[in-house]
Amino acid sequence: MEVVNGIINKQRGVTVKDVPAKEFIETFAKHLKKGNKIKMPEWASYYKTGCFKDLAPYDADWLYIRAASVAYQLYMRGKVGVNTLRKHYSSSQRRGTIAEHSRLSAGKCIRYSLQELEKAQLVGKMTFENANGASVINGKALTKRGITDMDRIACQIVKNQKK
Repeated sequence: MEVVNGIINKQRGVTVKDVPAKEFIETFAKHLKKGNKIKMPEWASYYKTGCFKDLAPYDADWLYIRAASVAYQLYMRGKVGVNTLRKHYSSSQRRGTIAEHSRLSAGKCIRYSLQELEKAQLVGKMTFENANGASVINGKALTKRGITDMDRIACQIVKNQKK
């Protein structure tokens, strides 16, 4: 397996897994914004990221960061659906003196991020054929272009750390 990895990845083994998540997500969000790969919709300035939040995010570029985080999760997990990502970004809702309960994150921003990443050809749909011969969509996964873009950015982060 190591030999195959060395042949596929010409960057001497530097992948997204070798870089701290926070640094990678910030850098990839800047890359998405600079390359105009994701359009910021008009509803994004008013949108809360979950029912457990009181306010919308303070950062104006929060959707780029969420899209980069979604791409990072796709890289780490392989294939993921919207509901799995809603669980990942979930948090507990504070209800005063009553016990806290876990609440799922809002699905619209995740769905929108996946759609925009798909338009940029970084993400594709996973399909398989069931016993009847019908094809069923089973989540989303990164394309080869998405993986190479993410590995290239991870390599740039490592090079900048060495300087």
